[in-house]
Amino acid sequence: MVEGEKELNHQRPFGVALRGAGQVAHQYAAAVLEDPLLTLLGVSSRSQESAARFAEQYRTPKPLKVYPSYEALLQDPEVQVVILCMPNYLHAREAALALEAGKHLILEKPPVISYEELESLRDTYQRVSSRRLVHSVVSFVLRWHPLPRTLRSLLDRGAIGDIYYTEMDYWHGIKPTFSSYPWIRKGEYAGGAMITGGCHAVDIARYLKGEVAEVFAYSYRQREDFDYPTTLVAALRFQDGTVGKVSASLDGLSFPYQFNIDLLGSQGAIRGNKLYSSVLFPSQDKWVELPCATPDSGAVSHHPFKEEVHQFSRSLAEGKPIQPDLLEGLRSMEVALAITESARTGKPVRIGKLD
Repeated sequence: MVEGEKELNHQRPFGVALRGAGQVAHQYAAAVLEDPLLTLLGVSSRSQESAARFAEQYRTPKPLKVYPSYEALLQDPEVQVVILCMPNYLHAREAALALEAGKHLILEKPPVISYEELESLRDTYQRVSSRRLVHSVVSFVLRWHPLPRTLRSLLDRGAIGDIYYTEMDYWHGIKPTFSSYPWIRKGEYAGGAMITGGCHAVDIARYLKGEVAEVFAYSYRQREDFDYPTTLVAALRFQDGTVGKVSASLDGLSFPYQFNIDLLGSQGAIRGNKLYSSVLFPSQDKWVELPCATPDSGAVSHHPFKEEVHQFSRSLAEGKPIQPDLLEGLRSMEVALAITESARTGKPVRIGKLD
């Protein structure tokens, strides 16, 4: 029996602590408080004051603990799950510390912002998971959105045949009023447009189509308040030889958030929530609109955190894996990092550092 397996079958709720006290942390807190398999124990932030303000907003059977430091959180034996939602540049380091401390992990995207972090966190995860059972999930929340899940089901049924072209776009306008604005506009903290937000487009491309073999990208810096290129576009070659495109832009200040999904197949096509399928509808002569909203909101309050947390808690209770786990999330990040590198160097970049 793998060390740690027994705890997955106990009847008591799993103890959860939040690392971070921002908007995303509130969404996770609400999700945890609604889940009967989890109990929210406390919160830690970069300042004890912000953690205390966060804790005061929640009425729980026991007052939420306000940990004086992240180390204190990790030393709490009641905490079995850490939800890590700090700024991007802290994700990899603090995730590694949580794993080393024996905690299960819900990690906000992006899990890493550099190749060095990619390989280091991969090594830590593999070392720790070889000793004990580790449950992890990277919060690529669109995997729990109804539309991508519906599209995945349709593709599994062969609704559009063999996909030969895949296209995803993440277009967001990061405004100065956003709480993340002070750090997200700095490359050393955010990682870049494709890393901080475009990784959603990369992950859904992999989720719906498969593994990427090579990328070639271009970038443009539209905004002077950011110190890195804020719009990127990349051509993709998948491992099966088919092609695609992903784009990421943080410059959409004059139009609403947009997440585009386009798939062309040998027996039909998908454009957002519209389907054309000669397999399912042999006499079809116009697009069918699926009864699913498109993921066209960048507001964290519209993201399916509850569905993610619900599935994670059940994976813990049942001792079953959940996707995207940390390694799966790192595979999406390798593609996002490769796109960023290609745009910087003007050369194609092959995928394979995690193989």
